[in-house]
This record gives sequence, structure tokens and C-alpha cells, in this order.
Amino acid sequence: MMRYFQKAIQRAEVDIRYSEGFNPHQIMSFAYPLGVSMETEGDYLDIDVLSYVSCDDLKNDLNKVMKEGIYIEAVSVVPEGADAAMAAVAAADYRVVIKNDDRITNEDIKDFLAKDEIMVLKEGKKKTALCNIKEGILELKLLDNNVILMKLASGSVMNVKPIQVLAALSEFCDSSFAAESISRLEIYKNIEGKFYPLGDFSHS
Repeated sequence: MMRYFQKAIQRAEVDIRYSEGFNPHQIMSFAYPLGVSMETEGDYLDIDVLSYVSCDDLKNDLNKVMKEGIYIEAVSVVPEGADAAMAAVAAADYRVVIKNDDRITNEDIKDFLAKDEIMVLKEGKKKTALCNIKEGILELKLLDNNVILMKLASGSVMNVKPIQVLAALSEFCDSSFAAESISRLEIYKNIEGKFYPLGDFSHS
């Protein structure tokens, strides 16, 4: 995805800033890299430009060169002194669609969240360990018998993945839930204990 945007920015002739040194590269970063096989409806990309006409012109120029399925919804200027998007990530919303015939009920969700601990196996580079992710499950809501909305802690402090929650829920319900699709809907920053979308600078 990074390579895709590097090429798209070149095609759109965006006046992006390049790093210095022997191998100059465009200065850009995704707030929260997307997991393999996941879709996203709310992603954020920081770029450093030398000049631009307007945010709308920049958005339109980029969308003209985008392939089907990728669309820039908005472009805004990050206020001076604001954290980079990657450093600000604190939580994310996900929509998980379960593909098998098993069904989850609101009572299942309620009992699951009432547990004192929700333990999962987390694989690191060197070892695998049991971790309690209960505090990282900020919200779990059943939309349909097989559609779950999750708000999960994300970022450097605590990072909970929807597939981990689904695995723990499967074990709790003595079932084998599998995801037909996982879509990330929004990414949030935490300001004084409240969550706001990364692109909302009115509370900075």
C-alpha cells in the first residue's frame, strides 16, 4: 500500500517533500498499518508537502489517479504542534462478519464481557505468551446474529486485534467462529479520556 501511494503521488504530481541522504524517499506514513486480508473504510495517511493549492485540489488530483476501491475522502492540514497520526493512535472500530452457521446472542456478549479476565495467546518475535486483553476491549456490540462491532485499544500502549477477540469469544461460547470479513471503520486518538477520530483537530 505504501508503494501504491508513492506511485499515485508521483502520478498526481503532488509536490511532496523527500528525505535527504543517499536514498531519498517521500515523507509519508500510515497512522495504523492494516492487517492482511482486512478492509478499511477509515484510514489516515500523513504526507509532508512543499506546496499545494488547496486541500480540495489535492484530494481531487489524487482521486483522479486512484484505482477502483481506493478513494481519498478528505484532506486536511495538521495543526502545528499536533502529534503525528501514528503516534496519536489509541483505538479503532471494526466490523466483523462471521461466516459460519453459528450465531452469537446479546446474552453471550454480556456474559463474555462480564469475565474477570479475557486471556489470549499473543505471538511475539521471540516468544508466545498469554495476555489479558479485557481492558483493551472498549466496546463489543452485536448488530446482527453474525455481525459484531468492536472498539479495541490500539497503538503502542495496548494493541488488541479483532481476530484475538473473536478467538476468545469462540472459546467462551464453545464454538469455532471464523471471520468472513473484517473491516476497520475508524481510528481514534485519546484526549483526556475521550476518543475522537484522528482527523478531528477541534479538540487538540
